[in-house]
Amino acid sequence: MNRARVLVYGTAAVILAVTLVSGPAVGFVDLTTPRYDTSGLGEGNATVDRIDAPDSVTLERGYQSESYYLTVPDAKIRLASLSGKPTVAYGVDIPAFGYSRSTTHFLSEGTSGWVELSLQSDTLGSDTVTADAYEGTISIVLRDSSGKTVLYEEPVTVEVVR
Repeated sequence: MNRARVLVYGTAAVILAVTLVSGPAVGFVDLTTPRYDTSGLGEGNATVDRIDAPDSVTLERGYQSESYYLTVPDAKIRLASLSGKPTVAYGVDIPAFGYSRSTTHFLSEGTSGWVELSLQSDTLGSDTVTADAYEGTISIVLRDSSGKTVLYEEPVTVEVVR
């Protein structure tokens, strides 16, 4: 038997074995277990006693590119107390572009002190960026057993760097 055929049969055997061992008939191994326990997410309570949010955001033209990169500096919140698994959403809105982006951060017991909130950079086409600055809004929203609480919602200057 040649080597290529042995590799094909071996691969098929491994796939079949993993399927049988993890399937409903045998169930010896559970490969579907989530990495994070999502039960109770958004429940519990958090007390935030300080917020440090950016006062400017930048749109920087890419090197030899027709795109602009939106960079939102990290915000920080200081937790005075925490129980359960509340969530915090950090977002930016730029009405001139009809642009809105946010990310949800999951808090869990054991988290204390300062918590950093971040948004990944994003790309905007050069045809949408025509002014030297735009007005936007930064928001930080807490979701816990009490419901939705807006912790921070303030205007921010979106500076264009050409």
